[in-house]
Amino acid sequence: MKAERTKKILFLFGLVLTGVLVTGAVTQSKVPSVWDRVQAVDDPELGELIQAAMENRKNPDERASLGIIHKVTLSYAQIKLLDQQIEQVTQKLARASGPVEMRYELLLAKAELETNLIQQLADLREAMGVIPKYPFDKDPLPSVNAWVFLHVVDQGVCVFDAYPPFGTYWAGWRFKSIGLLSEEDALAYVRDQSRNKDNLPIRIFIRHTPTLADGAKKLRRRVLSVMKETDSHMEADVRLELLDWVGSGEATFYLRDGIARTMHAAPVRRPDGDGKPLVSGVVDSKDLDQHIGWRMMFPGNLPVRFRIEHDKTSAKLADRIADRVKAVAAQLNVADLVDITKVPVEPLPATTFQGQWRALGNGEVKSININAGGVSTVTMSPRRSPLAEAREPLTCSWLLTSKEIMIDPQKVVGHGHRYIFRGHLDSDGNLILFRGMIYPQGSFHISHAQPTILQKVR
Repeated sequence: MKAERTKKILFLFGLVLTGVLVTGAVTQSKVPSVWDRVQAVDDPELGELIQAAMENRKNPDERASLGIIHKVTLSYAQIKLLDQQIEQVTQKLARASGPVEMRYELLLAKAELETNLIQQLADLREAMGVIPKYPFDKDPLPSVNAWVFLHVVDQGVCVFDAYPPFGTYWAGWRFKSIGLLSEEDALAYVRDQSRNKDNLPIRIFIRHTPTLADGAKKLRRRVLSVMKETDSHMEADVRLELLDWVGSGEATFYLRDGIARTMHAAPVRRPDGDGKPLVSGVVDSKDLDQHIGWRMMFPGNLPVRFRIEHDKTSAKLADRIADRVKAVAAQLNVADLVDITKVPVEPLPATTFQGQWRALGNGEVKSININAGGVSTVTMSPRRSPLAEAREPLTCSWLLTSKEIMIDPQKVVGHGHRYIFRGHLDSDGNLILFRGMIYPQGSFHISHAQPTILQKVR
């Protein structure tokens, strides 16, 4: 019985619509001939759909073209009809004052019409070859106007804005630190950013370590709710990212003879955006704040402990670096996530490592020649290392920490890996050499657990 009433309602709407169309045709001063109407599409919207459908298909033949035009035209006509029918039912519902059963049947009729509309839109997308945009879609880089990073930590959320231009290579990113915020304040910031239409489309990264995965997922759900609240969900790309490449938690400065050195995973863009990238090696005093700030402004680096290893002659420099760390942390509003440790050391002299070394056994390194000028040559064992080159030694730079040497081939291999060798002396005076990588915080991580043992030959 209810189904019959629904059909009657739809039938009546069809009659009303037909009457409107007929009336419109009669009132025209001159009706184009059928032949004229077949040869041209006067409806600009339908014409645009047909044009887009033809462009999305690669060189269709005449038969395929006619089929595309046929499907697009039928779907378009059905969608326009359904739009009007749904509008009529909606108006009827707004004015409904009759029995509950009548309102229920109107709701059922509207649901049926909306289902048909979804089906017709799906058919039209298929005919046109269109992949639709949907809420929280992953926007391609050129279309995104703003990046916001939310790094989940135990103490709250570290919030960063990325400066354009945006790119896929992390070392070229540059950030503005909003600071350590509570979750509520971080959501309020996201809300403000999404309300600014100049920021749309917007991409939001939610970064977390494995132990904070649950909190990050919860934050993502709340961010999605904020996007819906601000009606920006169709222009928001919200990504959850697990951080498995950060560091040990320490960023170390090595001070010898009044000169500071530090390590970076790659040449990275300075926080101020000016000048040459920051690289491993000697720290220019004018760039000290840049080296410090980068550790606090890359999403994922916090919390971080600055370890300042220094000899006796560098004690004042150690104090100066510690003071600058405190000042930069306060300026970036992340002081609660930054610790400082000063460690007096008695470093090994450079001459301890200089000279020629030959491997004991079959390690991935056959020999090393460490020269006084900061340059070394490393001969690899073929097929034992991703850095090996046939019969050609690697020319590498080297620098000293406190009691170790870092030998850098300055090469990118594999999937963007920048391997470096770290060596120390054992009790027998042999050089124990590990291959690894520098992680973003500036700490060394072993990539090849089997070390090469080398003996000094002269």
